[in-house]
Amino acid sequence: MIPRGRRFLFTLTALLAAGLLLVGCGPSRGAERRPAGDAFPPPESTPPPQSLLIPGEPVGGRLEEGETDRWVFATEGGRLATVEVWFRPSTASGPEAAVAAVLVGPEGATLTEEPGTVTLPPYIVEQELPQTGSYLLRLEARSGTPGQYTLLVTLSEERYLTRPEVYTGTLPLEPPVEEGEEASGGWGFIWPSPRRAISGWYFHDPENPRHNGLDIAAYLHDPIYAAAAGTVVFADVSGGYGNLVILEHADGWESWYAHLSVISVVVGQEVEQGEVIGAAGSTGYSTGPHLHFELRYQGRPVDPLVYLH
Repeated sequence: MIPRGRRFLFTLTALLAAGLLLVGCGPSRGAERRPAGDAFPPPESTPPPQSLLIPGEPVGGRLEEGETDRWVFATEGGRLATVEVWFRPSTASGPEAAVAAVLVGPEGATLTEEPGTVTLPPYIVEQELPQTGSYLLRLEARSGTPGQYTLLVTLSEERYLTRPEVYTGTLPLEPPVEEGEEASGGWGFIWPSPRRAISGWYFHDPENPRHNGLDIAAYLHDPIYAAAAGTVVFADVSGGYGNLVILEHADGWESWYAHLSVISVVVGQEVEQGEVIGAAGSTGYSTGPHLHFELRYQGRPVDPLVYLH
């Protein structure tokens, strides 16, 4: 038999425990006042992780159909951001696979959105960043598989690319040199056309900062030569490029030949330096016969004038 005093304490303890259990099972007064937006999202709505991006340092990734890659970088307000992205067409489902670059500010507002394709990728030129904080850059695959890409965000304090009186060619990349060898200008690339005059825009021309190559003068059906030995990784129509041939070379180099009237090589074919790969034309976005020529190192366009000889 339990003494009366202990029986009272036992009963009181049981009642308190039951009360706490009931309080724990129901909504607290604090929870009733909490806005719905503060509730934790369900696991299925949690966004994918974001990757840190350091301005001035190229990064790489791969974008599959329907995917979105998220990159975050921090900076002070008042800076100007330029976003460049380049794709490897040989890793894509097709040259017209659509992609968009969306830049979002620290407070979640979209600052700019640029659409593009694998061969004409989005390019954000000197977007003003209004405040100090972390900015989100989204790369969205909107149709097809864009594939492998290289991304670069650069920051500046004053306008450069969009200021017409300033030449905007980027600094050349130094090609690798074997021990005991001397660096040779041109890195082994010859001019791909019989003519060496520039008939249109230069690389990152002040009048067209998005221009990633040289417009080399040519007559209709002039022969177009492989600038270096390599493998054909693309040979087809590609939107604004018209008839396009892309050669893959050693050590991460590629050369692009656009607006051709005729393509005389096929994907997978090995070509020698100086071999004819097509004929000059005016296909795609072109106002007259010429060769649009690009050189890319590890996916990034570089100024061909630095490397041609």
